[in-house]
Amino acid sequence: MVELDPQRFFSASQRQMLFTAAEGRCQWCSAELLERWHADHRIPWADGGHTTIENGQALCDACNHRKGRQMQFRDDFAPRPFQEEVINQVLGRLRANLDRTVVLASPGSGKTLAYQSLATRLYREDLITNIAVFVPRTALAQQCETSWMNKTANGEIRGLCLLFDGTKRLGMIRHKVNETPLTVQSQPGSGFVSTYSALVTNEAVFLNWATVNQDRFLLIADEAQFCGDTNDADNGGTRAGELIKRMHDYARHTLLLTGTPYRADNQPLILADYEPDPANPKRRKLVHHAEASYADGIAEGYLRKFELNRTDSRVSKRTLNGQDGTGESLVEYNLSDDGSELVPVLRDEKTWKPLVDRVVSAVRDKQVFNRQYRGLISCMGQKEARRVTEYLQATYPSLKVKLAVSSDTEAPQALADFKFQEQDVLVTVRMAFIGYDCPQITVVGVLTHYRDGGHLMQLVGRGLRVWKEMAPRAQSCVIIAPDDPKMQGFLELLRDESEAGLRLVEEREREAAEKGSVQEALSYVESAVAAGTRASSNEVDMDVAEVVLVEQIKHEVESAETVTKLKQVIELAGLRLKVQTAVPQPCPEPGPPPVFEVPKTEREQIEEIKGRVRDAVTSHLAKKGITPDAPGYQEAVTRAMAQVKRASCSADEANTVEKANRRLQAALSLT
Repeated sequence: MVELDPQRFFSASQRQMLFTAAEGRCQWCSAELLERWHADHRIPWADGGHTTIENGQALCDACNHRKGRQMQFRDDFAPRPFQEEVINQVLGRLRANLDRTVVLASPGSGKTLAYQSLATRLYREDLITNIAVFVPRTALAQQCETSWMNKTANGEIRGLCLLFDGTKRLGMIRHKVNETPLTVQSQPGSGFVSTYSALVTNEAVFLNWATVNQDRFLLIADEAQFCGDTNDADNGGTRAGELIKRMHDYARHTLLLTGTPYRADNQPLILADYEPDPANPKRRKLVHHAEASYADGIAEGYLRKFELNRTDSRVSKRTLNGQDGTGESLVEYNLSDDGSELVPVLRDEKTWKPLVDRVVSAVRDKQVFNRQYRGLISCMGQKEARRVTEYLQATYPSLKVKLAVSSDTEAPQALADFKFQEQDVLVTVRMAFIGYDCPQITVVGVLTHYRDGGHLMQLVGRGLRVWKEMAPRAQSCVIIAPDDPKMQGFLELLRDESEAGLRLVEEREREAAEKGSVQEALSYVESAVAAGTRASSNEVDMDVAEVVLVEQIKHEVESAETVTKLKQVIELAGLRLKVQTAVPQPCPEPGPPPVFEVPKTEREQIEEIKGRVRDAVTSHLAKKGITPDAPGYQEAVTRAMAQVKRASCSADEANTVEKANRRLQAALSLT
């Protein structure tokens, strides 16, 4: 039962304050407030809304009656339980005058659509007029805009917005860097998406917007684990964290979305609270209000099951200047027993090349079922990523490989191309970990040394999203990784469908404490060689011998299934692994993959049109014999552009597709 505020109506003093705050005009239609104006509850009193200035608004008589007629919207959107929980939590916390909601969500849970549907609900109930979204990467900002509402060149609207009744829904969420205005006043219900980096670089633009739109917008801090807290600047604090807090001060409500309960450096999240963890006194638990775990994804059919192939390596470690005076020594051990030297082990080509080969083999197996399936390989750094790319191109000439690293200016385009073009393998460092949505990825190669649970879940999650093109039960994700102790721990966490964040087990204690000024022995990994591979899925474990045997059977019967699935089939058939199986019917030849059009953001469309304007002006001048090497060429360009502006009746910046198209038509009409 909703607890009602004992005060049902606004007092005379409250009415005067609402009238003054609205400057004597209706806060819906801006009409002058006459004698019969209404002091209205934003959140209805009957729904638990408080009779306070913060929950009040001044409406004219017509708008108040229009609000009273509850409009029924015909939406095709059927929220997942997690998405519905987010909406209900935010509405409930708004009614309780709480200013933030924290959501812990595993990759693939649909959190982007969760906040987009939430914003539509809040806009329909006149609780907000705009939405402000911040993300870690430009590719994510572009993805947010084009996936929600994308307008084609002929004005056709595409995107997830079509799931909602067009009578009243959230408008465009435009990717902005430093352009003003961030939102268009004549388009209420719209929003912007930007990066944390852009917020730091152009803080005045965003803070000015927040000031003007105070208490009228929903603030989204997406992938908040990449935005640091500022309480301790010496331990991971960031400028972006401070600015998000300042934006929060102006927001009607803030939604904090995170994939892990802590940052990658184990520092706390911004705007988040923590409480003691009964299971681990050394750590504190994130206080969150809605959650989507790997277990939820499996249960609800939007995340895939997995098969983890762990390849062991034989490591040779040489030690110089031993303390016992014996000189140098050589120790050999298995990576599965000791992962302390994981970085040099993964840099040894005798370790990483076999792992890369297994990724290619797994991708080709998957492509027997569907040619559009593809793989992702994550590397420790840009140097390693380039080495892997060169190896793939030299060893598998027919393989379509994309490289996306942060120093590469073409990386965002490479990520977009990999999603929408016919590709096989994407090689990256961290760019594709954060919110990259490409459900065709069904094989993930782990060549990175990071073993933080949240980091691994973000990475592996790129291959766990169910692809709507095929039945969920027919899909699985193959994970190729080194067999180090912490990877074994991650396997257990996946299997147990662990608690929020899927944190890895605590790091092992260091082998020995400091010994004063005694010189430690100098040691290095001399070599590391990949050895046998074990396979594990949600239900099955296979040792090295079983994997080798089943892979032989796979080859003999030309099967593309994973080895753990084949083992289950063989056992269910009542046969032992050593018994020869019957040859299955060959799979039908896959047809050619469809060609997709890569959606463009509004900024990209405008820049493309501007380029066509410049080309039209250049062509016009060339017809008049004025070429770039001719004297006075730049002055001629300036005059021609001024003529274009006059002809298009637009002297200001062409900051919309419509304005840019008018200039293009004017440029094409130059005489």
